[in-house]
Amino acid sequence: MCGMEKYTDFLIYDINAPRVHHRALTGYLRRKWSRNPNELKRIVYNTDVSPYLGALPPQLRARVPREQIAWVTAEFRDKLEDFLIKNAPDLRVMDADKVYELPEIGDLFGLKCNLMARGINVYGVNPWSGLLGFVCKLSFPEIDAHYALKLYYDHIPEVTHYSHGPWFEVATGLAANRAESRDNVPMYMASLKYEKYLLSQWAGDKDDGVPQRINEHKIFCTRTEEDESRNRRGGRRIDWGETYLTNYGAMSYPARKIYRQVMNMDAAAVHRSIDGAKNSFQKRDVANALELAELVAWYDDNQPLSQFLYKIQNQR
Repeated sequence: MCGMEKYTDFLIYDINAPRVHHRALTGYLRRKWSRNPNELKRIVYNTDVSPYLGALPPQLRARVPREQIAWVTAEFRDKLEDFLIKNAPDLRVMDADKVYELPEIGDLFGLKCNLMARGINVYGVNPWSGLLGFVCKLSFPEIDAHYALKLYYDHIPEVTHYSHGPWFEVATGLAANRAESRDNVPMYMASLKYEKYLLSQWAGDKDDGVPQRINEHKIFCTRTEEDESRNRRGGRRIDWGETYLTNYGAMSYPARKIYRQVMNMDAAAVHRSIDGAKNSFQKRDVANALELAELVAWYDDNQPLSQFLYKIQNQR
């Protein structure tokens, strides 16, 4: 089950506030996911944090001497940003497919580089587009390295930003990749400045029909209406719109472990965990795990699990 919706409408940008220090966003967002994108906006707008996230894809990093990685990464971001500032308005409304040659980016790695953009087809849509954004294919053909560069449309209703768009998807993509790498196409880089983008591994432009991995204990889940095969490749998620932390995923790692013990109905393991809970944090983990298991047992009408929980509670 996905977590409940929680929104806040505090002031996002205080122009008079000092730019306080904040640690780098990439690691922070991988470990601390929030459903409300305004929290991320407040960090970017009101602190000195860099709005550029992630690192070069491994195929490109392998082409760069270790001592030059930081410089090349910065140059890559700058040159891609310059290209997007100049060309993104046209990319959003193109009426025909087009391939751009990007020697400024390719030269950083001693390779050719191009970007393929799709135009509006006979049905009046960009075939690589979604609700709020569209994808271009950034390629380094000499090493068969291809990436999905997701860009975003202008003038989108604000309400959709709570489950789509760069502020939501960048944070969710980073966190989901860290939590469940087997279930998500690798996301490498992103920018939350100027022409915002998300760069991930290219996984193909056609629905391949490969089912997602069976995972009884999901940390992230995608809303049913969005959880379609068109948003997956090789069974992995390629789009992070309407993807949320589950109730299971929101618990601490120790609480998840206890929850799995309960769901496996391993009485001995559960009792060891309960008996070993000495401080308030450990007792909280036990309580959270049992509470979620009870909710699942009720929701699924799982009588064996309900009976198991009843016995556990009466033996505490």
